[in-house]
Amino acid sequence: MTARAHSPGGQRLREAAARVVWLLGLGCSVSSCTGGESPPPAGSAFPTFRDAAVEWGVTFERDHGFDGTRFRIVETVNGGVALLDFDGDGMLDIYLTNGRKLDPGTSPPRDALLRQEAPGKLRDVAATAGVDDQLLSMGVAAADVDGDGRIDLFVTNEGPNRLYRNAGDGTFVDIAVSAGVAGDAMHSGSAFLDMDRDGDLDLYVAAYVKDQGSDFPPLMVRGSPGYWPPRNYPAAEHRLYENDGAGKLVDVSEASGIRGVDTPGRGLGVLAGDFNDDGLADIYVANDMTANYLFLGDGKGKFRESALLLGVALGESGEELGSMGVDAADYDGDGRQDLCVTNYQDQINNLYRAAGNTGYEEMARFSGVSPGGLPEVSWGVGFIDFDNDGAVDLFIANGHLNPWTQAMDESTSYAQPKKLFRNLKDGRFENVSAQSGDAMLAPRVSRGVAFGDLDDDGDMDIVVANAHGLPQILINQGSGGAAWCLVELRGAGKNTGAIGARVTVSAGGRMQLREARSSASYLSANDPRLHFGLGLADRIDRLSVRWPDGAVTDYRDLPVRKLLRLEQGKADPDIREWRHH
Repeated sequence: MTARAHSPGGQRLREAAARVVWLLGLGCSVSSCTGGESPPPAGSAFPTFRDAAVEWGVTFERDHGFDGTRFRIVETVNGGVALLDFDGDGMLDIYLTNGRKLDPGTSPPRDALLRQEAPGKLRDVAATAGVDDQLLSMGVAAADVDGDGRIDLFVTNEGPNRLYRNAGDGTFVDIAVSAGVAGDAMHSGSAFLDMDRDGDLDLYVAAYVKDQGSDFPPLMVRGSPGYWPPRNYPAAEHRLYENDGAGKLVDVSEASGIRGVDTPGRGLGVLAGDFNDDGLADIYVANDMTANYLFLGDGKGKFRESALLLGVALGESGEELGSMGVDAADYDGDGRQDLCVTNYQDQINNLYRAAGNTGYEEMARFSGVSPGGLPEVSWGVGFIDFDNDGAVDLFIANGHLNPWTQAMDESTSYAQPKKLFRNLKDGRFENVSAQSGDAMLAPRVSRGVAFGDLDDDGDMDIVVANAHGLPQILINQGSGGAAWCLVELRGAGKNTGAIGARVTVSAGGRMQLREARSSASYLSANDPRLHFGLGLADRIDRLSVRWPDGAVTDYRDLPVRKLLRLEQGKADPDIREWRHH
């Protein structure tokens, strides 16, 4: 293990090689063009998924807040899910946000915290844990905001937000007011990040629209009532809070530069990460029918909005899109993070391939991610390696807005199936939804999605927050014996979860990267452990961690099929056997 600074030479060589490959029209990643594994045959085996929600004891049902008569746009966009081990027992638990009708009656819907009390057994403990919020909750981010080593929850609401501090005894305490983040708008996506490299976590909070109230009349189309388009609602103001290290999050929205945009955005999904490979925290915001944002950070708490310049603000023809969710990963193996942004019906889901200093290239149609008709409204999204072959696949959850959607437009439907695309390792994806099990094809009105290894078998599972009714717990039925590893990070200082750290793994002739994040997808938070599929590899040749402060730690010759606990400042990894329930 050695700690050193990054060498820019290797990165420049990778960028040049990748650019030559794509200019020649070969359409393959650097690894697959230089001796990596071949693309799988089209139609070959891919994992199937089964819905285990009932089997696992889930009785929680979401109520997105529609009362059947009043059409409030907030009803259409709420629904987040977080995966976290809140009680430290080694098993993932599930937090789900809930909606609320204008007149909820004597028993308003509440958010849920499903504790995994035994493998595959969930029980809702939200009431005893103190997180059974009765407001209309939008989304959730998960991170250790106070540096005590326990994961806390930030829940955005229509009305006061909640910042639940994990007390360590199975309960949480809402400190939003004292911390200064309760807010007073229709907040939506959020993300923790260390924007100024001071070792603690700051917070970006997107806002959606200024609600027109309960008397806003419905839009009538072909005799059916529905929701007015987002442009009929003025955008609400986004906020950025700086952690003062003493329990307060101070509003620095103006001073930071995030308000210096041409047009206020109707924010939904938020993703924090390093999108220009300079080692500093950036922020991507998916806006609904306003240009998307890409705020590039300077590492000192200032941001420059650069989405239009880099090609990730608008659609193919320069139009504003109804953007919902966002995720980032290196899908083509060139060492740079690419972006997927989900959008409204008749709009492609953007697949933005990072192209070095020239910004991003739209590859959705070329790659096979957006072929043919586009009847879906897409929300939760994830670049996840479901078959453990060393290349991230792509999952997208869908669902329309209005129960009378089909009466308005027979080309689409209210409930919609999900989409799953297998990475062919040559720049293209294959739609394997039909081969991935009945649970994948079952029409649902889906919103937020989170990904993690729920059953501790080394492959990635999916939790889907549907707009109404039961969530889905989609259990991966196996990845054919391919190797994998999980990486659990422990950062220095108050950022104990190492949010913003980047991990690269080299094994089996492929290089992969992941980043530690507090939120992703759509209003949701994934398993904080970073998952890597390793294919046929029997060892990890090299694992490198670039910590949030820029320090780099290298590890060599590590075993596969293990949980690797890595702590900043410690030379030796803590290698754990994994549970197979």
